[in-house]
Amino acid sequence: MAGTASAEGKLGRVPLSEPLNSFWFAYETLAKASRETAWGLVVTDARYPRIYDANHAGVVDAHPGLTLRDIRDELLPELDAVGCPYEHIEFLDGDEATADCPAFRELRAAMPDSTPDALMVFEPGDVPEPAADARIAEEPLEDELWRAYRDSRTEFGEDLDEGVLDQLVERDRDVLVPAGLRIFAARVEGKIAGFASLMSMAGVGYVDNVVTLTAFRRRGIASAVVSRVVRASRQAGDELCFLFAENGMAPQRIYERLGFRTRQLAYGFTRPRS
Repeated sequence: MAGTASAEGKLGRVPLSEPLNSFWFAYETLAKASRETAWGLVVTDARYPRIYDANHAGVVDAHPGLTLRDIRDELLPELDAVGCPYEHIEFLDGDEATADCPAFRELRAAMPDSTPDALMVFEPGDVPEPAADARIAEEPLEDELWRAYRDSRTEFGEDLDEGVLDQLVERDRDVLVPAGLRIFAARVEGKIAGFASLMSMAGVGYVDNVVTLTAFRRRGIASAVVSRVVRASRQAGDELCFLFAENGMAPQRIYERLGFRTRQLAYGFTRPRS
């Protein structure tokens, strides 16, 4: 790959305020290869070709002259090189300025059912402790956890085959954990009932992989685990804590009750390559 992106280069245009900008850059460059373009960043990782968000384009300058062909000219040769069967293009800023971008409009027309994610930031204040009949703690990264964690990835509603599940867990275990990933679990009568993860980088805590296993839903598990992770982020000294939630859906309202507020919208467009 041709070089590595510099935080002092074109990425200064990224439509994220600090310290989110620095987190985004640090997180993306955990991949095997990252290359700066005129409009953003192309990220690929030959270790995990089946994971679409490990092999994608991140558009940070969705200007009125940017076409989908411009993005694909940069992205597709990189996907060919690692054997990724998906095309995944992210727009970090789904606000009005993005709507003027031809590439964004073309992708929206091709995939009209794509919904934005709300980037939600925890506002300063006390972290609530929702009631839940569960013990919540950071889990030791042992075989029991990884088995349950792997199985939980299907709880997000995606139809993931065994190969994809293996690569998702391998990336978390072999790349993200050494970079600081922590996993918190809720247990009910000794059984794992739900998860959330915390990634702290550049003074920012990123809450991800929030899931309650089917048998334990509607018992306040997700709220309790997220609150515990926010407290852990604060204890780690993070300046800011954020997460993504599908815009307009029930989890977004849950996070609002916990103190998160939507900062901006982000779109991800994913489709199999023909």
